[in-house]
Amino acid sequence: MSEFGDTSYTLLHRACDLHDEQAWAELVEHYRRFIFFILQQMGVGAADIEDVSQQVLFSLTKDLCSYDPSRARFRTWLSTVIRNAALVHFRKKKTRQNYIRIFGEEQSLVRLEEPSDVDQRIEQEWAAYVSGLAMTRVKNVFKGQAINVFEWSLDGLSAAEIAEKSGLSVSSVYTLRKRVKRRLYLEIRGLVAELEPK
Repeated sequence: MSEFGDTSYTLLHRACDLHDEQAWAELVEHYRRFIFFILQQMGVGAADIEDVSQQVLFSLTKDLCSYDPSRARFRTWLSTVIRNAALVHFRKKKTRQNYIRIFGEEQSLVRLEEPSDVDQRIEQEWAAYVSGLAMTRVKNVFKGQAINVFEWSLDGLSAAEIAEKSGLSVSSVYTLRKRVKRRLYLEIRGLVAELEPK
């Protein structure tokens, strides 16, 4: 069984049952940080972010069972729910300037088929979010210099520079970097499968 327990599709199906409190708690645990992160990126202030995230979760309790995986990935659907909660927030706060900065001129609910700057930003933030979760898992697996070697390589250091800095041989640097990279790739694939039901 994975760290997240059930697959996302199973979890989403279970969370539709309002009496399954464990499934709902797992769903919130999976996506709460992402919801906060996207709301921050969309300009929701720190003082309001908890309230707006609660509105997102409230919307999920009402609308989760209407999610249709044949129309969109769950991430896309969830992003629309988050965006709509932010729209309501900005309208209530009467911060038209923020509203226009984030969403452009006033529009009806954004259709899933129409990509926008916000959609592109959400895609980028989702990738960063999943990568961050995967890296946290990887750091729990590898000991010693492996993580340092990998992070130094991300910073642009050559294998020879890393070898000199770490006291390892160049071949050891290549081996460690390859192992961490492969594990990170597998963790990202696993998280995508868990968090993005088809």
